[in-house]
Amino acid sequence: MKDHAQFAEDLALYAMGTLEDQERPELEAHLGTCGECRRELEALRADLALLALSATGPQPPQRSRDRLKEAISEEQREMTESADASAVYRLHPRRLTLVPAAIAAVLAITSLGLLLEIQRLKDANVRLAVNLREEQRQSAHAKEVLAMLTDPNAQHMTLVAAKPASPAHIKTIYQKDKGHILLLASNLAPIPDDKVYQLWILPATGGPPVPCGTFPINSKGNGMMLDTTEAPGVEAKGFAVTVEPVGGSKTPTLPIMYAPAG
Repeated sequence: MKDHAQFAEDLALYAMGTLEDQERPELEAHLGTCGECRRELEALRADLALLALSATGPQPPQRSRDRLKEAISEEQREMTESADASAVYRLHPRRLTLVPAAIAAVLAITSLGLLLEIQRLKDANVRLAVNLREEQRQSAHAKEVLAMLTDPNAQHMTLVAAKPASPAHIKTIYQKDKGHILLLASNLAPIPDDKVYQLWILPATGGPPVPCGTFPINSKGNGMMLDTTEAPGVEAKGFAVTVEPVGGSKTPTLPIMYAPAG
């Protein structure tokens, strides 16, 4: 009949689900009559559950490590003290070969926790990088708008509706040396979803209108556009706004919706 020390390793393997099938009935029968071993089994299971949920490092709970060390030492003592060599051969070598497997199982659970934690940190770093790039983009946009609003050399022009009854109002700020244009619009007439408003430079030389960017409006007819793509140096007599297909046009589609005031 086995005593508690002989069941120590079987309890650890049983808690991890790696105990051989032929050993399970004897251990389960013993658990039905031994409260001490049942408490020990529950403690082992609690340790393994804590280990599986831990993401703080590769070290398993000290209590589990101590139990495994005690089980190995107990097996070695029993092998040394036993007088029946054949019985020792039948009882212990199989157990000693399973001890490394038990240790490997504990290390595998710990490694899985570490891999999950590493992946979580990688995902968090990606999100932080995306947020940082977006904040940098918004900051650069805000700085450019402020620079244009405060530039004393920029041309400020106001466009009004071609039809006097329209309350629409468009303000343009133009930096000729940079080719940058800032447009602020309010109360513009609604247009179909497949159309956009487009701004045009009317050159002072009398040449054809130069296409600038397109801009959307909200439900109140308000919108804003910052266009930094045009080549600098174009002398502007004024600006005009037309309604164009989504994506813009190379030549304006008549009629002109908004033209220079006066």
